[in-house]
Amino acid sequence: MKKLWIAGAAAAALGTGAIVACRFPAPQADAACCYFAAQEKDINQPGQKAFVTWDPERKVESFTVQPKFEGNAVDFGMVIPTPSQPKLDEMPRDFFKDLAIYTILMPLPQPIWVDLIARPMEDASPATAMAGGGGGRLRKELKKDQGVTVLEAGVVGSLDYKIIVAEKADGLFDWLKENNYVYSGDQSTLDHYIRKKWFFTVMKIDPKQMKKGAKGEYSGEVTPTRFTFASDRCVYPLKITQISVKDKTDALFYVQAPQQMDLEGDLSWMHSWRVMWLTFMLGCSANPDQQTELNQRNQWVQAKMKKDPKYETTKLEWARKLGDEDVAVLEEPLRNYAQMGGGNMAKGDKVVTQEEFLKTVWDDYEKSKEGKNDEYAKGRLKQLEQMYPASKGAIVKVANPNGQFTGSQWMWNPAREAPDEDVKGLARLKGHLQKGMWVTKFRKIIRKDEMADDLMLVPVAAGKEQEYVRIMPTSPP
Repeated sequence: MKKLWIAGAAAAALGTGAIVACRFPAPQADAACCYFAAQEKDINQPGQKAFVTWDPERKVESFTVQPKFEGNAVDFGMVIPTPSQPKLDEMPRDFFKDLAIYTILMPLPQPIWVDLIARPMEDASPATAMAGGGGGRLRKELKKDQGVTVLEAGVVGSLDYKIIVAEKADGLFDWLKENNYVYSGDQSTLDHYIRKKWFFTVMKIDPKQMKKGAKGEYSGEVTPTRFTFASDRCVYPLKITQISVKDKTDALFYVQAPQQMDLEGDLSWMHSWRVMWLTFMLGCSANPDQQTELNQRNQWVQAKMKKDPKYETTKLEWARKLGDEDVAVLEEPLRNYAQMGGGNMAKGDKVVTQEEFLKTVWDDYEKSKEGKNDEYAKGRLKQLEQMYPASKGAIVKVANPNGQFTGSQWMWNPAREAPDEDVKGLARLKGHLQKGMWVTKFRKIIRKDEMADDLMLVPVAAGKEQEYVRIMPTSPP
């Protein structure tokens, strides 16, 4: 039987905690919706998006960025520093949209309330009962000018680029202005990288690659560009962003590496994720060590916010070590997309066909001795058939109903949904996402005063790695 992946709450039904007695109303038929989990933020939110890949053995890093472009071509320019000379490559135009759809969270499992026997307070009518319920690369060495040396020039996608090194910040500052790169920052920020002997890639729109409007303006999406370079550490050049940010930026990172990755120190996503995860665990079966960790983390966050009232934790939004099921989505997206994500079923639980489910429900009804109403029961059975079709999810028979929080004998595990055309586009991620690698997605609202240095990405300590599961309807936190 095909392995079924179940989202957070089903996998996290741990023991017989105090919340077992909770009961919930019957779910609406359209509970599984398209584009679950912040798709608008992922796809359309202005700010910074980066896909970072880190190879600690070879000491090679790459990051893909897709800057936002508005206005005339001459108004658009960016300066990207890297520790060594990068290799530039054009990436698929919808790369970040594909990543957003790939990492959509599965809807939470829902209890199935059979109710073939009408209750005294219910109308006998089934309808009433349910109503409430880079190409173009050209290498050349150009003359030194104001201490600036152009190492490479070319076009990648719709972007005209030059890779340069500079001896002094004031010389680079003047060179950018004279070469029509609109740079609104200061010399001290440039000097931060010059002193570390970093390389600069300067980019602007290549008008030949863009559509020109009636008023002379250029329109079109900027090509995502991948920068690949040698580096001793996995680093993201954040400090230079400070100059183009008014007060804060919404930074979304997808990080692929052999180990699960995090930001250093105060910026770690552990400060929010572990608190949320451990809080849930305390409702079930947290051990003394977990209780101690929760107390310590809560105390740390409280102390941090007392010192810095505007402090916001980094939010973990998705994390998996990619296996066969995950890579299979890229091979046959429409066939394999729906059930990817989450965790395994609880021990003893079993996926059943809709036919098996309906037969068992009816057999149980016929064994009952009181309150039977065949007309009502048959109408309700028809509703269950319409509500839980095999094409929209899976029905699970729970081995131990009292051991999970709803107490229901049956659980409905809705499939992920997105428009077919968008799902088919996930094939573009093939080759970019690798089996056996961790992909960790996290978001940080970064204030301008938090951009004093670049971001360092570090591996999660061995034994502390955690795949993301949806713990509650508000996940991600």
